[in-house]
Amino acid sequence: MLSISGKDFFQYGQQPLLPTLPFNFSNYEVAWASMSSTYFNNTVIIGTSVAVILIFASLTSFALARFSFPGRKVLFYFVLAVLAIPPTVILVPLFMLIVNMGLLNTRWAVILPYAASQSFAILVFYTFFSTLSKEIFESAEIDGAGFFQMYIHLGLPLARPIMSSIGVFLIWIQWNDYIWPSLVLSNPELQTVALKLVVFYLGRGIPEPGQGMAASVIAADPAGDLIWFLVICGHLLPA
Repeated sequence: MLSISGKDFFQYGQQPLLPTLPFNFSNYEVAWASMSSTYFNNTVIIGTSVAVILIFASLTSFALARFSFPGRKVLFYFVLAVLAIPPTVILVPLFMLIVNMGLLNTRWAVILPYAASQSFAILVFYTFFSTLSKEIFESAEIDGAGFFQMYIHLGLPLARPIMSSIGVFLIWIQWNDYIWPSLVLSNPELQTVALKLVVFYLGRGIPEPGQGMAASVIAADPAGDLIWFLVICGHLLPA
């Protein structure tokens, strides 16, 4: 992908796989001009939904793992049952719900369904909190700590590695999601990186494999460090 991203159409025809010189940084300039606006949209969508999932999933799993109350097992089994439902089964009813709520072509149409998908995170958090020693929480309870105090001062600090792992997994899933954003986001200004990548490939009249692969490199690098480096090199290096 990196090799082809630096080729023009003639270089690609002569040598489609191995690197060739000169490296065409202009491919990244064209691709970045088309896709840069989607990074802000994706950052808002992913940042908001992942934060909501981590907060509420950890709260739910902490209560399920550390406290006994009526219906606790039923609630946990319900969470497990939700995991068994394929996402494609609920696409149509979820789309109709978004339409009836008047959220079509808004960021909320993506943020709310993403934030509601908490079953996997609850299961992972629950497994972790269940393994913690009961004596720690009993000591805190004797000292007068309530539920939120134990959650903030004991549960969250101990669950930092789990939160970071779930966060990375969720960001990866949502960054590459194409099906749901393609249903609810037709406005080009609100499209995600995955959607813009497909539009970039299909919407160009003349096939340019180098520019297409440059767009793929941009889409595969959320941090954008490599893209900025290549764009800057394109301006600094002599023609």
